[in-house]
Parts: sequence; structure tokens; C-alpha cells
Amino acid sequence: MATPLRVGVLGASGYGGAGLLERLARHPHAQVVAVGSRQYAGQGVDACWPHLAGLFPDLVFTGEDEVIAASDVVFCATPHGATAPIVKRALDAGRSVVDLSADFRLSAASYAEWYGAEHPHPELISEAVYGLVELHRDELVARRLIASPGCNATAASLALAPLAAAGLLGPTAVANVITGVSGAGRAASGPLHFPEMDGNARAYKPSGTHRHTAEIEATVGRVRKGGKRLATHAPFEPYTVSFTPHIVPMTRGILATCATRVKETELTDETVVQVLLDYYAGDPLVHVQEELPQTKAVSGSDRAVLSARFDPRSGHVLAFCAIDNLGKGAAGQAVQAFNVAQGFPETAGLRLEGVWP
Repeated sequence: MATPLRVGVLGASGYGGAGLLERLARHPHAQVVAVGSRQYAGQGVDACWPHLAGLFPDLVFTGEDEVIAASDVVFCATPHGATAPIVKRALDAGRSVVDLSADFRLSAASYAEWYGAEHPHPELISEAVYGLVELHRDELVARRLIASPGCNATAASLALAPLAAAGLLGPTAVANVITGVSGAGRAASGPLHFPEMDGNARAYKPSGTHRHTAEIEATVGRVRKGGKRLATHAPFEPYTVSFTPHIVPMTRGILATCATRVKETELTDETVVQVLLDYYAGDPLVHVQEELPQTKAVSGSDRAVLSARFDPRSGHVLAFCAIDNLGKGAAGQAVQAFNVAQGFPETAGLRLEGVWP
């Protein structure tokens, strides 16, 4: 049996980092050799994650440079803006990187527009491949820098991409997404405090102010121009998506409901579901079904579940996508792209079944 690839995880004390450790612990071709966290420096994994107690008995949280030095591949579950310099150091050291932050998802111009600062290392952007595997699988092979997508962008893009490829998008689309509280991260926050969040739901950063909007619009624009097999940096025609996320009192999960008004009048529920089935045929982590998806069905899994409807009264096509924001929306997707890049089975270390109830 081949020697496992040495893997390091930075930001391992956040929810994304925990998800990576869970998946890499059962990965047959990877071994976690180093973990990074400033908050837990010098402590073992058990001190941070009780559910991983005993699985990494020899690991102690260290600094960024120690993780880079010990690893063949570095997963960065670290904040945007702070991650690009880490990526630069890792690449200069000959390592491959899977970046879960937003630092390499967009062009330099889009990054400056949506994140309010100049990109720290724009010279590296052309090396990054957007890690939405279902659309960029061929491009990911043997690449050394993967930009893992945002969770909301993943759900909305998976829902809209088949419609874009089939010519079933109207002039604009609306993407309404509900998301669990864990998508906001592990840090304490007043609005996420249990007494304020329980029994409550609210929209935030609506219509053109949420940064994932740029990812969705770029992905949909490229699919409209190029079909399913995309190049991350290929030119595309701008497409407008009105995206609004809503945070609801559940721990994990995302449900995207996307709508676009079309001129085609001969559509049915069955024909639009078939559009999704055809588009995702052969994709092991996407399941298309007649029934409308629900978040509980994908909780704990690394799959996306989709369906679609046609509303003849209003002329709208509706596409639905449910994912676990910490699975297919974060750590699961990052490991999936890592598998493709390294030539491992695409589902290695991943979980296809959800947890019910």
C-alpha cells in the first residue's frame, strides 16, 4: 500500500477545521501530521474537539510555519485576507494548498470590489482552480492551489448551473437561501446568542451585498457561456443574481430556492427535473430526486440533494438544493477537490449518508 500523503490543517480549531479532521481521520490515502491553531497552541486535539478524542493522540496544535514544514498538502480553514500570505509561503515551500477562505475564489478586481481591499497576492490567482468539483473536475487534476467555494455559493450555483446550461435562465435569477447558525463560525456573537437566535429567523446582507453573490454570478455566467466543463479563469458574460441569505435556528444545513422567469411555456415539473438529472449524471455527490429536498436529509453528509419545479401560472422555473454547510458546503467539498487533484477516489474519506433524525 502506498505511503499516505502528509496533510496539515490550519485553522483546525474552527468548524471548518473540525470537519476536515473528521474526514481526513478516515481517509485511506492521507494522514494528518500537523494541526494549527493560535488559540489552542501547545494543546492536543482533544482539548478543542471532544468528539475527536483519541483519534489524533500524537498531535499538538502548532503555528503556521510548523504545519507547512511537516506537510505535503496544507488545508487552510483560516480567515480571508489573512490566508493569502499563508498560501504564498506554502507554495514557495513546494506544498499544495486547499484554501477554504475566499482569497482565491475571485479575480483580483472582483476581490477588491467585494472584500474592500486589494488582493495580497494577485500573482497567484491564475494558479487557483475553483473547487466546485461538479463543474471543474477535469481542471482540478494535479493542480496545486484549490479555491474551495463558499457554502451559500455552492448551493445556489448547483441549483442554477443546469438551468444555465439548458438555456432556461431568464434575464435575472433570484436565490433565497436559508442557512444554519454554524455557517457564521465558532466565535461568540450577540445575534447568534441562543436566547436571541432560538425561535428566530432573519435575512441578512440582502440583494447584492453578500460576498457569495460574486461567486454565484461568475459560476452561472461561465456555465451560460461554456456548458458544464468550465475553466476557472475563462471569460464569461455577466449574469445578475439577486441573492439573499436567511439565518434560521438550526445548527447546520443550507436550503437554496432559486427562481428565474422563462419564456418557455411547454415545461413541466418532470422536464425540469430531467434537466437536473441529465446535467449531474455520474456525479457521485449530487442526488437529483422528484421530492423537494430538505436539510435534515443531508445533515452530516457530503452530498447535495436537488429538485426542480415549473410554475406555469407565473412562468418561473424553481430549482432547489439542500446541503450541509459544513459538509458539501465546506470540509467535504474541500476533501472532494483534494481527492480529484491527487488522483484519489473522489469520495475517499467522505460520507454519503445523512444523519436521521
